[in-house]
Amino acid sequence: MRFAQSLRKDRRAGFSLIELAVVLGILAVLSAAAIPSIQEMIERRRLQGFARDLGNVFQIARSQAIRTGNYQIVFFGPLGTADPAGTVLVDSTGSAVPILILDDGAPATANCHIDVSENQETIPLPNQIEFGVSEATVKVPTDTGSAAFSPPQASGTTASDPSNNPTNWVLFRPDGVPVGFDPTSTTCGTIGDTGTGGAGLYVTSGGRDYAVTLAPLGSVRVHTWGASGWTQ
Repeated sequence: MRFAQSLRKDRRAGFSLIELAVVLGILAVLSAAAIPSIQEMIERRRLQGFARDLGNVFQIARSQAIRTGNYQIVFFGPLGTADPAGTVLVDSTGSAVPILILDDGAPATANCHIDVSENQETIPLPNQIEFGVSEATVKVPTDTGSAAFSPPQASGTTASDPSNNPTNWVLFRPDGVPVGFDPTSTTCGTIGDTGTGGAGLYVTSGGRDYAVTLAPLGSVRVHTWGASGWTQ
């Protein structure tokens, strides 16, 4: 009798262990399936956040130009991008950055180059994000930048100078209007008229593309590439 009771207990224990193993196996399969989805979600949110940061940079530069009456210049591009004099965009620690807002002073004294004494704001480039596109085949329809769009768009932008040569900068006048400019080695050179500052900035995580468009009068929009093309 005791033997039979012990056997029944062993069987119940055995079934419990089998059930536990099955449950653990199911959980392992579900976890393995969920990991790529979680990673994709994190990647998408990181890229979306950086695209919004780019849009905010333009808005900050525009508001500061109006508030101070100074030229505000936004430099942007892949790590290693430089200003017209060849000064690489870096933060206060000397690390290369993809975005730098420069308060270049009053129009009468501005030179459109990064000087150590001038106020600067920067943002870093998140891991696994680059300028350019990996999926998009055309530029955003509302992108008025004159520089050519050619995937993977390594420069990351369609910004241009008044002669339609590609650049990696936009200048905001004291009235808040973005314009292109064609600098010399020491001065702002030729500054374009209203309408020359429209541009698109393109960023990718390798599996998803985002774009930020700067309209000729300064408004900003964020877009994402999908099956139906670019959408807001």
